[in-house]
Amino acid sequence: MHRLVLAALLLLAPLAAHAHEPRTGPRGGALVDAGPHHVEVVAAPGGLDVFVSDGNDRPLPATGFRGIAILAVGGKPLRIPLEQRQPDRLSGTASLPAGEALKGVIQLTAPDGRTATARFGQ
Repeated sequence: MHRLVLAALLLLAPLAAHAHEPRTGPRGGALVDAGPHHVEVVAAPGGLDVFVSDGNDRPLPATGFRGIAILAVGGKPLRIPLEQRQPDRLSGTASLPAGEALKGVIQLTAPDGRTATARFGQ
């Protein structure tokens, strides 16, 4: 019995590791888990855009979502409030260094009030 359990765990381990590997989203940003959602974080001119999708990577409208991005920029935390400015994304205004990989967290609040955190660039 123990061998069967061990064999099952060994077979499932690569799948669990793959689920947490960083991915690139359709817009070229980091695509990470945020609770039951996925978020794609994209540096935009003058700020940051965050696109929300469901667990199957189907895009969701940004209506009712809100959040805050906390980035590490120059060794210091930068807090960027995120709000819906376009139907398909949350956006925040900030001066971000060009060409630098983004690193930080997104604290996302869904329309139903549930919150989740997405970590990227770790």
